[in-house]
This record gives sequence, structure tokens and C-alpha cells, in this order.
Amino acid sequence: MTSTSIPARQTMSESSNTKMDDKRSSPQGAYRIGYAYGRLVHRFRWLVLALWLVGLIASVPFAARLSGVLQSGGYSYDASEAAHANNTLMNRLHWPSSQALVVFQSATVPTTDPQFQQEVNTFMGQAKNFAHVTGVTPGGVGRDGKTTYVVVSFNRDSSIMQQSMNSFRSLLPVSGPAHAYLTGDPETFLEYNTITQQDIEHAETVTLPIALIVLLIVFGTLVAAFMPLLLALVAVPVALALLYLVAAHTWTSIFVLNVATVVGLGISIDYSLFMVRRFRDELAKGRNVPDAIAWSVATTGEAILFSGLTVMVGFCGLFLIGIPFMTSFGLGGAVTVASAVLAALTLMPAILAILGPRINALRLPLLRRRYGPATAERSQGSGFWHSWALAVMRRPILVVIGCAALLLLLGWPIFSMQVATYGSVSLPQHAEAQQAYTILGSQFSSSDTNPIYVVVQTRDGSTILTSEHLSELDGLSQWLASQQHVTSMSGLTHPLASESGPVLSEAQLAALYTSGAYRQNQPLAAWVQATTTGNTTVITLTNDTKLDSSQGSALIDALRAGSRLVAPGLQVQIGGTQALSLDFTRYLYNNFPRTILFVLVTTYLLLLLMFRSLLLPLKAVLVNVLSLAASYGVLVFVFQWGHFSNLLDFTSSGFVDSTMPILIFCVLFGLSMDYEVFLLSRIHEEWLRTHNNRYAVARGLEKTGGVITNAALLFAIVTGAFTFTSLVTMKELGLGMTVAVLVDATIIRTLLVPATMRLLGRWNWWLPGRPFPEEQEFRA
Repeated sequence: MTSTSIPARQTMSESSNTKMDDKRSSPQGAYRIGYAYGRLVHRFRWLVLALWLVGLIASVPFAARLSGVLQSGGYSYDASEAAHANNTLMNRLHWPSSQALVVFQSATVPTTDPQFQQEVNTFMGQAKNFAHVTGVTPGGVGRDGKTTYVVVSFNRDSSIMQQSMNSFRSLLPVSGPAHAYLTGDPETFLEYNTITQQDIEHAETVTLPIALIVLLIVFGTLVAAFMPLLLALVAVPVALALLYLVAAHTWTSIFVLNVATVVGLGISIDYSLFMVRRFRDELAKGRNVPDAIAWSVATTGEAILFSGLTVMVGFCGLFLIGIPFMTSFGLGGAVTVASAVLAALTLMPAILAILGPRINALRLPLLRRRYGPATAERSQGSGFWHSWALAVMRRPILVVIGCAALLLLLGWPIFSMQVATYGSVSLPQHAEAQQAYTILGSQFSSSDTNPIYVVVQTRDGSTILTSEHLSELDGLSQWLASQQHVTSMSGLTHPLASESGPVLSEAQLAALYTSGAYRQNQPLAAWVQATTTGNTTVITLTNDTKLDSSQGSALIDALRAGSRLVAPGLQVQIGGTQALSLDFTRYLYNNFPRTILFVLVTTYLLLLLMFRSLLLPLKAVLVNVLSLAASYGVLVFVFQWGHFSNLLDFTSSGFVDSTMPILIFCVLFGLSMDYEVFLLSRIHEEWLRTHNNRYAVARGLEKTGGVITNAALLFAIVTGAFTFTSLVTMKELGLGMTVAVLVDATIIRTLLVPATMRLLGRWNWWLPGRPFPEEQEFRA
């Protein structure tokens, strides 16, 4: 077998030979399509530029209005048992569609003070006249005796009422002994929207100047450095405008803004960085502008296309989860990536064709020698990355073991991951809604704000107020009250003492209900009206479990399993926030496996199509999983265990947001594969030319190692900025993306990829039915 060694004399003289070969070479295979397309873009460059300019001008007004049609929420599974129970309460018992809570707290004055009571009563009187208000109910007194709250009920859901929260806030007292805090889902949604927009503006203000500085250092010329930012400034507004057209006609989450900004900026900079770098290299080889454009599009353009498709596959995987929030996130990401790919394959080549050699204009004096055109003309087979690749491939087994050990160490915390729903906890501490929830948590038992609702209906539709049904209902109620962690129970057969007047026995209550005489007892009649209608009634349980805790989940499971055995003649559904969150999380992770399968298989098939190899795509997928595991581990270490919480300005809740592992998998699997595609595409290009695996790996890393590192640094700058935003969920996503990108561009691409490709050798390029070509040895 021919030796795979690379003679030292070859690496010194290869540049001139390759340069002459490249000048005489013509595109082969699939490159011919890209080459022809590149020539076409060059021919119609001014038309392409004009079309994008018109599209950008038309997009700006729509992009500016996007935030006005986006909505909060979407963290729900509408077909769950808990959702059905809550809908029954709203439709049958006319419970409110949403609620606001106003917390009154004084530092010195007790709630029994006349001025304190006047302040609360005045607010309650004004709130009753506010639009869509169906009820205003005072709450209890806090542990300090200086805190109370008022519940305001609405007949519109939170997504609608959030638009009225600024007007509702004007009802809050501005003077008096107590300070008023507004919270509840409508206010929380409004604050999410406001903070999200503020975070995006802040992140853009910080990242764009830093990115420009890094690009200046990378390219050494002002014109080349501005190209990636130009692509981002065009692709992102166009994507936002397209999303506006969707959001104007269907429910779309506010977090579309975050994903469009983070992914749009990062991936646009990445794609343009690779395209500009390749174009400058082709010019430095002596090609004319049309040929340089054609070759850049044929090679780097192909990598951009397949990279974009792999990223879009990840986002499309979110559609299979079946949750509105996830669908919006996937839509936002897919549209943004499509816009970036389209701009990179049309607008960027057109601008480069117009600029031509002027891409190297306005060179920075201090960086001229290092980053000028001469850089691309230096001797091939030399330089840091070439030497690095050869060094890695000398000890491939040791490198693979070391990298795998490091990645497993980073990913080890994943085995203790706990997921839960943040809710208002995701808001920063300075947010009013979060301050109100903090006060409620400290002053009132969790059972007061997190009840479990047991919705009971007769199976035949007959009234619940029959002796048979009441007997079965009473047995169910007593069984519910006896369960562990249940602290109190109230229902039709066990009304609250203050609601039924004198204490009545079960037999007395049954007699009153079956005869209809309860209507003569005003307190009892009011209680029946609040809890019962026709064939439906509700039992309310308070409990001492925390939301999304293992004890809380076990309680919901026990109630659902036992109630069906205790009351087989009744239809029982368990609702409330605890049950909603449990159903939501389980639905997420029941659908997650099919999303994983879709992303892995589709990505594998795309890479198989691109590289014509069975083992290379499989290796890429497996290595990518290690990168994701490291990202998961860091999330647990930081957000669940609370490390670096002071630096990142958050308070650990002891868990990771339930949506984050799924989002990170779908988003990062594609984004991490981004650099894999660019590296392997260049290695594949060299393999097709030389059929020498070891040389192709060294040459591929030599030509892409620096640009991949630079691209990763720029992407990390963008995602890192979101790590320091206000919302905990965005901190998690930002940190997860930053870690995955940095690990991918350093440990994975510069160590693990060359080492594994050295071990596989020519089997990297094995495809059944296609014989191995004869391996060539390069000599001077």
C-alpha cells in the first residue's frame, strides 16, 4: 500500500505547483453546478443587489412592527387532563380566564389600621369598574401582619389582558401606608415582552461594535471586516419581516425576537466570514474576479447551503414537540437561517463581485503584514494549523481518549439534572411582578397560592345533587383529605365553615342538597353556586409541596390513580398549576425522542449526500452529541447548582427550565454541525484532489482552523451577550450556546475530528459500491 507520509520537501514547494494546477483546473462533479451558479451571480450582480435593496427597504417597516403582534405564554399542552379540568372550571363554573394579584405591604403599619384598609378598599372599588373584571376578592393577612393581597379576575385570557395592564396599573394607589405591587400572568407576560425588547437592544448595542473590532483584526481591512456585519444587517430585518407576516395571522411567541437576533447575527457573520475568506484566497491565487466568485460559491457556497440545511433541520425538529412556544421558536430559527443562507448565496457574492480586489481596501497599517493578501499566498503545508493537525494525528488514540474524558467530565452533571417551569422566577429581581411573587412566597404558605382542583362530573350528565352521587362524592372527598401532603380540603360535601353557616353533618348536607332546601340557607346557596353546577362540582385541595417538586408530581399521580378507584361512578380530573406543569413537562419529554430521531437521521442523510460517505456523517453525529452533553453539564453546574450566580446576576431555583434541554438540542445540534460541515467540506475538497487522507485532513484544518476559530469567537460574542441579559431562560440559552460553540470549535474540530479521521483513514470516505481511488503521494 502506498505510504501516507507527507515529505518535508513537498510541503515547501507545493504552493507553486498547486497554484498552477488550480489555474488550469476546471470544476468537476457537483462543483460544476456551483461554479455555473457563481458565474451567473457575477453576471447579474447589480440586479441581485438591487433586488435585495428593495427587499430590505420593504422589510424594515414590517420588522419594526413585529414586537406588537407577538405574544407571551405558549407554555401549555391544551389536550392534557389538567387543561381539560381548567377549561371545565371556566366554561361550566365561569371561573376567570385570567387573574391579576395586587400585593399591599407596609413597613410599619398593620393591615388592621383604618388608613391601610381604606387604601385597599378604595382600590377594590375602582377595580370592580375596570373593563373585563368579573370579580375582586380580598386575600388573607401575611405572617408579618402588614401584608395582604387582592385577586382581580378577568373574563379574558392573559394574552389579551396584558395589553390593558398599563391602564390597570393607573388604579394602584400612589399614596397611603402600603406600597402596591402588581403581578399575575397578564402583568408577567407584559414584563416579559418589555424586558425581551430591552435585552435585544442592549445585546445588539454591545455585540456589534465588539464584533466589528474582532473582524478588523481577523481581516486586517475595513471593507472586508464590514461585510459580515452588512450581511447580518440585511438578513435579520428580512427574516423579521417574514415573521411579521406569519405572526399577524397566527399565534407567535415573543421569544421569536430573541432567536432571530441571536441566530441571525451569529450565523450571518459565520457564513459571510467563510465566503469572504475564500474569495480573498481565490484572488490571492491569481484568479480573476468572475472565477474567484465562481470557485468561492462552488466550494464555500456548497458548505453554506448544507450547513444552513442542517441548522434548519434542528429548528424544524421543534415542530414535532407540539407546544406553541416550541413551534414559534422553531419557525423563527428556520426563517432566520433561510434568510441568512439566501443572502450568503446571492447578496454576498454579488457585493464581492462588485468590489473585486477592493475587498482588500482600507487596510489597517498595524495588521497589514499579517493579514494582507500575502497571507493567502504563503507556502501551503506550513503554518500553525497544519503543524497542529500533523501533531494530533501522530497520537490519535491518546487525543481521542483525552478529549472524550474531558467532554464526559463536562457532561457529568447531566445525570443530576432536574427540570421544572420557571414562570415568574425567570424575571429579574427588579421586575415588579417578581417582587410581588417574592413577597407572596415569604408571607403566605405555598398552599394558599398553589391549590389543586379536583373536577368531578357525573358520567351520565345527571345532576350531582342526588343521594347516590353525593355519597360517592363524600367518600372521594374524605379519601382526598387523607392523602399525604394534603393540608386542607373543601368541596360540596365539606364546605368551608365560614361558607355554610352552622356546621352541618354529611347527612344534613345531603338532605338539604337532594331536597333543594339548601337554597334557603344563603351562605350554603352561595357556596353551591361557586362550586357546583348541574353535573359538575369542584373540590379544592391545599398542599405543602413546592411547584414542580418530586413530591408534588407524586401527589398528582397518586390523586389521579386513586380517585378513579375510590369513585368509579364519577368522572374525575385533576387540575391546577401543579398538574398543568406536570402534564406540560411530560408531554414535552414524551415527544422529545421522536424529535431526536428526526434531527439525527435527517442530519446524517444530509451529510451522506454531501460527502458520499457512510462513516464520516456517523462520526460527525456522534461527536456532536458529546458537545451537547458538555453544554448540558455546564447548564446544570451553573443554573441548577448555582455556581457563578453572582457573576451572571441570577438566583438559582435548583433546576433547569424544562424547555431548555430540548431547545438546546435542536438549536445547537445544527449550529455545532455548522463548523463540522465547513471543516469537512474543505477536507473533502482536498481528498477529491489528492486521495491522501492524512494530507487532506492536515490541509483542510490548515485552511479552515483559523477561520473556524474566528467564527466561533464571533458567535460566542453574540451568544455571550445574551448570557448577561435579564431573563433567566435567555441566560440559560445564551450560556448553553456559548459553551457548545466554543467546545465545538476547540476540542471537537481541532482535536477530536483530526484524531478520529486519522484512525479511520481511507474508511472515512467509504461508500458501498464505490471502490477506493488510488492514494497519491505528493513530492516536490
